[in-house]
Amino acid sequence: MAWILTALIMVSAAALRLPLLDVPLDRDEGEYAYVARLLLDGVPPFSEAHNMKMPGIYAVYGLVLTMFGSTHTAIHLGLLFANALSIALVFLLGRRLMDATAGVAAAATYALLTLSETVLGSAANAEHFVVPLALGALLMLLSALERDRVPRLLVAGLLLGLAMLVKQHGLFFLAFAMLYLALARQWRRAAILLGAAMAPLVALIAAMIALGVHRTFWFWTVQYALAYASTLPVVAGVLILISRLAELFAPTWPLWILAGTGLVALFTDERARRWRRFLFPFAVASALSTAVGFYFRPPYFVLVAPAVALLVGTAASVITARVATMASPAAGRAATVVILALAAVYTLWAERTYLFELTPTMVARRLYGGNPFPEALEVARYIRERSAPADRIAVLGSEPEIYFYSKRRAATGYLHTYPLMENQPYAGRMQREMVLQIESVRPAFLVYVNVPASWLVKESSDPFVLTWFEAYQRRYYERVGVVDILSPGFTLYLWDASAVGYTPRSNVWLAVFKRRDASARQQ
Repeated sequence: MAWILTALIMVSAAALRLPLLDVPLDRDEGEYAYVARLLLDGVPPFSEAHNMKMPGIYAVYGLVLTMFGSTHTAIHLGLLFANALSIALVFLLGRRLMDATAGVAAAATYALLTLSETVLGSAANAEHFVVPLALGALLMLLSALERDRVPRLLVAGLLLGLAMLVKQHGLFFLAFAMLYLALARQWRRAAILLGAAMAPLVALIAAMIALGVHRTFWFWTVQYALAYASTLPVVAGVLILISRLAELFAPTWPLWILAGTGLVALFTDERARRWRRFLFPFAVASALSTAVGFYFRPPYFVLVAPAVALLVGTAASVITARVATMASPAAGRAATVVILALAAVYTLWAERTYLFELTPTMVARRLYGGNPFPEALEVARYIRERSAPADRIAVLGSEPEIYFYSKRRAATGYLHTYPLMENQPYAGRMQREMVLQIESVRPAFLVYVNVPASWLVKESSDPFVLTWFEAYQRRYYERVGVVDILSPGFTLYLWDASAVGYTPRSNVWLAVFKRRDASARQQ
């Protein structure tokens, strides 16, 4: 029966995700998809695309593109299956640690939390692919401890190592596993687990050296990543956290109250105390994984969803047992079902607009405001129809999804312009490197993104690249497109002659420029 209920949860979650499959890609998804395509074309990571992300997520996206197709809909279909796998693994972990009731409750909670708009649940962010690796590792770890099987311990370590290669935050799940073994004084097993977890990283470093991109890899994933993580003051991070928690709790507060009940039960209920040695440090480590750099990005909270779900499972198990003691086992199960059903109905009702009422384009508007994610599809179509497959293009802004949609290679490795505007020591060098890359390639098309969120310019930002672009495009390019985002529901597209003399009426717009000496070839 427990597996049947879990299967129903998986099917229901998938059904809720189906209308969201066609939501346009956001920036991170666009980056992952574009670099994944480069990998599939044989281009080494970090050679033509610069970012601090670990390359594991690009490999995951490459697998998704290969299995489901090279579209944004296919990418979200890959997310659907990854989420279904995570739901099943949360159930298995809850059942192994506690009982079937806890497993089913945890599975339902995880499905609801990771679908929520508060964590950008429709987007195939890296966190969704870290979770199944981490949960699979923890299940293998528990199995290895029960039966003293070294091969399963090695598999657990390898999975944790792979989780770190998908996103650096996976390190916190490894830290939890090591702490769990240390508290049990399992030093030999901890050493085996750590060695296995380091194997994927060692293999990656060896591959980067062999491919000749190790210096770029080191700079972006270590040097720049450390600079990025240390730019935000702690006080600002606390304010962001308070704001983020308010957003998270608004539609899902019944689930968080149940999780809080489960947390208290770990210290007050005789049955639940048995699970505390695993669940409490797991919850702490998961919470810490959201705090990297004190940015508290919405998708980071996908990483804490398994711990919250298991705490809800704890509450469900305790409630069932206590009501059964006072009345009957059937009454205990019924009480738990009613409580969980009410929490789920409230959550779905609170997010009904996002889940049931909006078109995919309007979902993107609701989640991302005036960011040009729907418009990127049309811009890319225009460029794809008027350029050759071998042509390069450059996007001045943080919209790598245009590269993916257009199926054209970037003229610069800087897929995002955020680093160029940050208050970090490498910003000036990055700007000049980007300029040199674009000038040396002479791209067929330029896209300028006049969207504040695509640049995040600060008072202290160096304006060099913006000043350069104004002069460069005037000298070598002609404007052939303007995309004016006039309101959440209406965008004005002007192409070719219509775009030449048009002045945008909004403060969020894109302009497309074609290189003058490329005109004849692109007719």
